[in-house]
Amino acid sequence: MEGKKCKIKFCGMRDNPTVAYAVDLKVNYIGFVVDFSKSPRSVSIAEFHRKVKWLRSNHDGNYKVVAVTVDMPLDNLEFMIDTGMADVIQLHGNEHISVCRLVGQQIETWKAVNAKDVKGFEEISGMAESVDKILLESGSAIEKAKNTSGAFTNEELYHSLVKQGYDVVLSGGLDAGNIAHYLETLNPRIIDVSRGIESEPGVKSKQKMREFMDVVNRFYSDEK
Repeated sequence: MEGKKCKIKFCGMRDNPTVAYAVDLKVNYIGFVVDFSKSPRSVSIAEFHRKVKWLRSNHDGNYKVVAVTVDMPLDNLEFMIDTGMADVIQLHGNEHISVCRLVGQQIETWKAVNAKDVKGFEEISGMAESVDKILLESGSAIEKAKNTSGAFTNEELYHSLVKQGYDVVLSGGLDAGNIAHYLETLNPRIIDVSRGIESEPGVKSKQKMREFMDVVNRFYSDEK
């Protein structure tokens, strides 16, 4: 395998002990699902601000905070950007390309795309031009909330986007049991994991978090 070690995003974080543990594991991105009541991982905007303030006050590290939003009203998005709590806004719903452009002009922006629904590369190239990163998902936000999205399978689309120079985040059904396969076949720059490090929906497991990172670290160690 060629290239640098991929970066890791733990998403759907909620309780302070596992958030702190993610920092100890040297995770690069810490994601919070913000104000999406259909998800068991959701926190309110006020909770998000409190958690991020606590995190930054108590745990230094080379990490970025990602606010995951799903069709959030524009005034709420603007508020979150203005407060400076998030380093990245991840748009995970059906946001119009104009919203992607507006948010992308103010802060690092990722746009989630359901790889199962995409008919071809051209369908998302315009969206990819409007944001910093495209997050290729294995299902919709509702499917993700219900843990029914399954594993990522559209490797052809992934390769097409990377070949065109777009920055792609790999997500969908990743866990300690399959991540080595994706590292080997796709050589991703960033991987996003949520339910693969949970003991039940919305409850992160320190053991699974550690096991996931152990597999990733061992993969790159073996490649040397």
